[in-house]
Amino acid sequence: MNLSNAEKTINEEIEISLLINVVNNEGHNLPICVQHILNGNYKDVINNKLSSNLIQELNNSNNVSKLIHDNIEKTDSHDSWLCTGIASLLYFIQQNWTGPQIEKDIEWQKIKEENILRNLSLHDECNANVKMLDLLYFSKMIFSNEILQNAYKSCIWWLFRANLLHQLILNESSGTIFDETEQLIQKINDLQMLKENLCCETLFYIEAAQFYFYYRRIQNSEKYVKLAQEGAKLSLNLEGALGKRTKYQEDKAQLFLGITLEKEQFPSRYCENLPKSLDLNDDIRLEHIQFSTNIENTQLGAVEEAIILAKYVQLQLSQPKDKLTDEEVTPYLTVVVNNTRNWSLKIASLYHRCSLESEDKRTVERSMIQMEYLIHELKKSKICVTNRMDLFFASGLKPVWALEQMWAQLMLSVGLVKGALDIFLKSKLWEEAIACYNILELRHKAAEIIQQEISKKPSVQLWCLLGDATQEPSCYETAWELSNKKSSRAQRHWGFFYFAKQNYEEAIPHLKLSVELNNIQENVWIRLGFAALQVEDWKLAATAYKRYCALEQTTFEAWNNLAKAYINLGDKVKAWKSLQDALKCNYDQWQVWDNLMVVSIDLGHFSEVIRCYHRILDLKNHHLDVQILDILTDAVLNNVNDSDGKSAQKLLSKVLELFGRITSFIPNNSDVWRMYGQLTFLKKTDIDNDKALHYLHQAHRIAVSDPKWLLQEESVQKVLQLCCMLAEMYLQYVSNCEPKKKRTLLASAKLSLQGIVKKVKDKEWNIEKICISVEKVEKYLNIVIIELEKIKLTN
Repeated sequence: MNLSNAEKTINEEIEISLLINVVNNEGHNLPICVQHILNGNYKDVINNKLSSNLIQELNNSNNVSKLIHDNIEKTDSHDSWLCTGIASLLYFIQQNWTGPQIEKDIEWQKIKEENILRNLSLHDECNANVKMLDLLYFSKMIFSNEILQNAYKSCIWWLFRANLLHQLILNESSGTIFDETEQLIQKINDLQMLKENLCCETLFYIEAAQFYFYYRRIQNSEKYVKLAQEGAKLSLNLEGALGKRTKYQEDKAQLFLGITLEKEQFPSRYCENLPKSLDLNDDIRLEHIQFSTNIENTQLGAVEEAIILAKYVQLQLSQPKDKLTDEEVTPYLTVVVNNTRNWSLKIASLYHRCSLESEDKRTVERSMIQMEYLIHELKKSKICVTNRMDLFFASGLKPVWALEQMWAQLMLSVGLVKGALDIFLKSKLWEEAIACYNILELRHKAAEIIQQEISKKPSVQLWCLLGDATQEPSCYETAWELSNKKSSRAQRHWGFFYFAKQNYEEAIPHLKLSVELNNIQENVWIRLGFAALQVEDWKLAATAYKRYCALEQTTFEAWNNLAKAYINLGDKVKAWKSLQDALKCNYDQWQVWDNLMVVSIDLGHFSEVIRCYHRILDLKNHHLDVQILDILTDAVLNNVNDSDGKSAQKLLSKVLELFGRITSFIPNNSDVWRMYGQLTFLKKTDIDNDKALHYLHQAHRIAVSDPKWLLQEESVQKVLQLCCMLAEMYLQYVSNCEPKKKRTLLASAKLSLQGIVKKVKDKEWNIEKICISVEKVEKYLNIVIIELEKIKLTN
């Protein structure tokens, strides 16, 4: 069913006004319901636009979704339905994110809560702190209606927003919501209204990035942040300038964010009486970096600041968590904290600063006080609702209970365990409360408090936590049955129970079932992969680590273990690629370089082998892998083609450079000197021939310096082969030498060969291999003697 323009007064311009929460034309020309929304009177819209008959129907119906769709189909007031959906969603945000919260129910809010919970929980559970959950459900049902989607192109964007909020109120990441929302993103990208309105388009890119931040999809989030930057024509570059960050520090290079805006800033409105950034009040550290030169401050609008804040989050997610990363990302956050006049961005940026500063002893106390201040700010009514809603979806603002959780965690970090416990209990954060009881050595209280809550209202989460506290697996079974065998959480806890006891065979079925029910669980995939490695189920290990690495791309151990699984499956090409990804995560782990070197030699990536060996030497100072060096030497000597079809002999100079470095660290290995000599002889210059003979003599001397070399078949065979090689090289070299030098070299060769032959014969070895090798050495010895006789005759 399509809706004609005559039946609706909300045009595309008004739709955009609702999306960006800004009036683009004279307010009195807008429909009353739109005016109410833009003024923050959400409750009036909901109550006025639903007739008493519909309220009665909603209260009595067991199928709210069908009732809403039927009413939309038979009514002409489609504008009212769109506005009701938007008002419901924004009112839900007011109650759970922006505040101020209003305890009084709206008129129709007596729909059967059990049905709402069941439909929104998706077989797991909603956060216990969520208020007015029916508002979210109601808005989702409206926005998912095809009639409204056809009439109002912005409807799918509102559904995208509702889906993101839906995910944020769930205790588990939902693969169902992720897949549905990704499809919505593709549809919204194709909307003509986006292509015709640059501000709208840029805003959507930021919101899409926020969606991918939640699921830690680094590449997708990076793509949308980049698109937003391009739309705003905003260039961001870290730059350095002299300055100091402590009172007694001399000026040193400090980072700041260089900002270039190549177009006029997007329109935005300022909010008065913003939450304050509390002072640090430290005896040593300055409040802000004090630069010795004046840093130009580019004037930005709220949309541009939202992009910078999104860039901050994206960089944090995509880089290893360490002090260096913090230094590099802080300038992005500082710009927003210091300059924004947008309420949501101010709260969100201060939240991020509290998180960033929580691990520093000089800033953790400020973070704790700041977080408490922000929570109180949400309850104040001096900031109007509509100002709070500006750029809410682009800000990444956390719900109230997340702020309270952060506050309690900060209290815990400074030793205020009881204070933190009180907040955790009030916010029904049972896992954190159990951790507090454990710190207070009151483990029995943890079980008691959970059992009390179960007696009030049993839930999957509570039964799982009871199982964790009592170490009784029957609790997980109860949780599983309570969920009608559909809870990924129950199976996860059950699997973790056996995993912690290193009972991997018992753990695997539970972990597998958990990810089958919900495939967005990084912590389950990685444990499933590890458990599969332990029981040598290489196929399952490869699958699990591959899925984990798709979700979390910065863990080098996972990439390394994925490569191990591929190697055992015989797929060395995939193993090689996985190890390359592992190095991107951790460039300083020599074991990963060693694994990559082994796989590279098997695949004929000889230049990569050399690079790996050098990097290992950088990290370890000395490292010896004779087998790798032997294969590499053989490839060069026999002019083997590498994986790209290029001759390995082209790498001769690089291989010699590597051997030179190895021998400087390890001067007493016969095999290394032997290979070094063989390779040097390939250069065929007089100087290099002298070096090659010297290296082989060094190899020979080291091999026979061990008094036990005559006692083992392997070492005897090795020395005899070295003698043959030495003799052959002598004979080749002396063919172009002048007589005097030729005589000296051959005499040296004769002496070396005679001594070895005599010692081996005196030992009376009866092994065929050794006898054949001795005969071969004797033949070379005879040739050397004959050549010496020829020299004597000519003289």
